[in-house]
Amino acid sequence: MIHYDALAINRNMALDLPFREGVGTITHSLARTKPVVTIVDVGGVWTTLDSYLGCLTLNGVNDYLWASAADTLNLDFTSQDYSIGGWFWFTAGLANDLTLLSRFLVSVDGWELYHYSNQILTLRHHHASLVPDLRSAAYSSNWAFNKWWFMGVSRSGGNVQFWRGDIDSFGIITTVVAPGGILDPDPCNRNLHIGRNAAAGSNLFNGMMWRPRIWFERYINEAEWQQIWEREVEWFRS
Repeated sequence: MIHYDALAINRNMALDLPFREGVGTITHSLARTKPVVTIVDVGGVWTTLDSYLGCLTLNGVNDYLWASAADTLNLDFTSQDYSIGGWFWFTAGLANDLTLLSRFLVSVDGWELYHYSNQILTLRHHHASLVPDLRSAAYSSNWAFNKWWFMGVSRSGGNVQFWRGDIDSFGIITTVVAPGGILDPDPCNRNLHIGRNAAAGSNLFNGMMWRPRIWFERYINEAEWQQIWEREVEWFRS
């Protein structure tokens, strides 16, 4: 048996949610830090794909997940490298501005990853200490609605790079970074939200997701992202 931490790709994993429970209001992270992640408004969110893979469907109205600030201290990113990945299906409808993951207060501190209605996926940092530059961001385009996407984004210093895969192909994509690079977010002692903005009822995720993951103090490179995509894509081809 190969233990979870023995796999090189799992080194420095801070959050890993495979959604294996299938029922209930708690979902368990495989990462060694094991934050308690609670599902809010559990009715109807558990979904099984034709491949028998379990995922979550969030309705864009009152479904989201959260973990406490105390349980997610290693997601309080400032100057260090970090990476975020997972599979997402953006469903058209409702407001169409969808938060994937966030741990921030706007224009104050922390970070967020969200999908605009114009199909742009954005990673944004908040840094009140750098006034007048309260926010800085990086983004990539053409994240269409109503299909499965594998998303990977890695940050190191002022650089951010997005990678993307669907059921047919995977590759690096054009990433536009703020002039001067993305700036360090201010330290943030706030809850982690999955599928919701920092403000209650704001930018709720409408669609499906499977295995969101976050690495701290680690820049996942292209070969590593491709390895993950190749290992998982068959679940979404059925």
